[in-house]
Amino acid sequence: AGYTWLDEKMDPFWTWVARRIPRWVSPNLISVLGGICCALAAPMTVLANDLRQDSLYFVAPALIFVYMTCDAVDGKHARNTKQSTPLGAVVDHGIDAFCAFTTGIAVTVTADPELKDPMLMLAFCMFHGAWFSAQWGELMLGSLDQRGITEGEFASMLVVSLPGLLGPDARLHRLPSWIPLCGGQKVLEPVTIAVVVLCAGVSLSFAVRIACKVKAGEIFSATCPLLHLLLHTMAAMHLAGGALLQSNPLLTFTVVGMNAALLMTKMRFMATFRVPWPLLHLEMVPLVLTAAMDAGGLRVPLLCWYLVLLVECALLWRMWQRLLQRICSALNVPFLREVPERS
Repeated sequence: AGYTWLDEKMDPFWTWVARRIPRWVSPNLISVLGGICCALAAPMTVLANDLRQDSLYFVAPALIFVYMTCDAVDGKHARNTKQSTPLGAVVDHGIDAFCAFTTGIAVTVTADPELKDPMLMLAFCMFHGAWFSAQWGELMLGSLDQRGITEGEFASMLVVSLPGLLGPDARLHRLPSWIPLCGGQKVLEPVTIAVVVLCAGVSLSFAVRIACKVKAGEIFSATCPLLHLLLHTMAAMHLAGGALLQSNPLLTFTVVGMNAALLMTKMRFMATFRVPWPLLHLEMVPLVLTAAMDAGGLRVPLLCWYLVLLVECALLWRMWQRLLQRICSALNVPFLREVPERS
């Protein structure tokens, strides 16, 4: 849905990069390499905060920048070399769904390495909810509004690099008292609140637009994704106030984030193929069921949470595997190899 001012400024650089990539490099390979870089940003942020070395704090922002560049040039390269396929759109946006999860981990760990503040979990969920809602909007409204993505990626890079710029305890620095509304607060507290408010506003705006478009008898089925998003958020916020967060905060955020990645990826695929969003989702069962058991007073052992994470990873892997096999077989195109020129 159009370019922003920052997109326009970055586009000459992205075009320059795309023109220098040889044809034998598959556009999907560019997408995958970018996704790997973004996935590595999360553990590199955790490592930097553990070791507290200034130079390490710039590794994750550099990896996110590489991902952003790959995400911008893969489509340009495909068009330049006549390798555009429907598979490319699926891979490109599907990887973005997983990267929204890993970028969220990197930012929250920077905001508070201890991850004990429930407000961080709420911001984590709202961020993923806004991404999910944008894909939901495409499914129901027919177009994907991508404005603000580049700005969000640069903002993430800035936040993650703050400890390298201001020192390992950058999050403890306080804003000058003369700043309206947030003067005297810790530097990242207003950022957390802004993420919650803005991202919740994005999700709500899509919900209202969709509800206004559909017929009265279709409102429930059309807005069902919002109910699943709320269920995910309720489970996450329960965990944010429970014993798991206090004993294993990173595991808590990873379990919640992987569930979000499953929902975002599935919605992305639904939007691509214009498939109605189903009422029941196997992908939500591990997190919601285990959180419900914990809320009911049953003691959930730590091993069970690791099992939940393992099941989530297996479900995401299976989702990708089945889709790629079907598309590659139906279109007779390779996944990571060069797409042959057609006469």
